[in-house]
Amino acid sequence: MGLTQYFILILCFAGVLSKSINISYRGENETQPFIEIGSKYYLINTATTMNWFGAALYCHNYDMDLAVIESLAEMNALSSYLTTNEGHISKRFWLGVTDLAQEGKFMSLKDGRPMLYAKWAGGQPDDAGQNEDCVHLRSDSKIFFMNDVTCMGQYYAICELRHPKKSCDVCDLKNFMERFMQHTNVPHCQN
Repeated sequence: MGLTQYFILILCFAGVLSKSINISYRGENETQPFIEIGSKYYLINTATTMNWFGAALYCHNYDMDLAVIESLAEMNALSSYLTTNEGHISKRFWLGVTDLAQEGKFMSLKDGRPMLYAKWAGGQPDDAGQNEDCVHLRSDSKIFFMNDVTCMGQYYAICELRHPKKSCDVCDLKNFMERFMQHTNVPHCQN
C-alpha cells in the first residue's frame, strides 16, 4: 500500500470518527440547548438578527438546519410555542425555504425538495419588487404565517436538529475497513 492510500485511509477514518463524536451528544438527556416542540428539537435564536444566508450558516455551525415546517401539526406546535413565550410574538424568524433557484418554486434548503406544507399570510407569496426569495415566519393576530421576503432582511433564526443516522458511524467505519481490506493487498495485522 502506497503513502497516498494510507493518507486517504487516515482522512476517511478521521471523517467518520468526527461524525460519530458529533452524533454522540444527541442522547436523550443531552438535549438541553434544544427545545422539544412537537416531534422536533429546535434552537430558537432571539439574541441577534441576521440575513437568511447568515441564519443558514448560524444553524449549520450547530450541526442543524434552518427549520422547515412539513405539516399542519408542526406549524401549530411551533406557532403555539412562539405565541405563548413572551417576546416571541413580535419577532420574525427565518425558515429554510427559498425560491432562489426558480421563482415561485419554494424548495427546502435542507434536502432540496419542494416544500411539503405552507401556511402563507394573506396575499403571499407575492415576490414584492421581484426581490422576495426567502421565507420567514411572522405573526398576525397572534398566529404565525409564512411570508416571502428579501433574503437580506434582518430576522432571527429557528434551527432544527437534524435527524440522527439510524446506524452508528463506528459500525460504518468497521464496514468500510472490512471492504477496504478485501479490495487491497494490505496484510491483516496480527498480535
